[in-house]
Amino acid sequence: MFMIRCLRLKTVCVAAALVAATASLSARAVEPAAAPQVEFPQIAKYGGVFRLPAAEERPRAGGKVVFDTTAAAPAGKPNRGLESAARLVNIYASEQLGQARPRIAVILHFNATAAALGDAAHAKVAGGGPNPNRELVDQLVANGVEVWVCGQSVIRGGSAIADVLPGIRIAHSAMIFNMNRQADGWSTLGVH
Repeated sequence: MFMIRCLRLKTVCVAAALVAATASLSARAVEPAAAPQVEFPQIAKYGGVFRLPAAEERPRAGGKVVFDTTAAAPAGKPNRGLESAARLVNIYASEQLGQARPRIAVILHFNATAAALGDAAHAKVAGGGPNPNRELVDQLVANGVEVWVCGQSVIRGGSAIADVLPGIRIAHSAMIFNMNRQADGWSTLGVH
């Protein structure tokens, strides 16, 4: 009987010690980790990135990538394909690999065609308002990104080739563009 009481007493003492230790740990103020800050190291205001020093899959030098872009942007917002290209430029710049980054091209077609148009044409086909992509296109082109639009999509959408923003190149069609780039060893990332 005496042994059973001692065991119970030891169990109660151990349990009390665990509760006290847990309460002590809970009472300590735990500093929250600082939230990562978005950076725009090369393309200002677009394609923001976060530094991820512990990431295992890292950017590597070289390569060629096409952002095959068919998605329209919400009114007044930049196109996701153009923004994705800016993000890739910024990732390489944040890693000090700007000169070693892949060659980057964007092909805009189908619903994304409006992103390539000047303000007057954009207002007609995209529900009004100036083209919010103009500044982003200018920065991409200035940073060596090729921005293309499908000529077939421009005309099928009711616009003229003359309505395309300066700096954007005309492809005979997005199909031809994608076939040629794939034949030349380019990777394709779809933005739909």
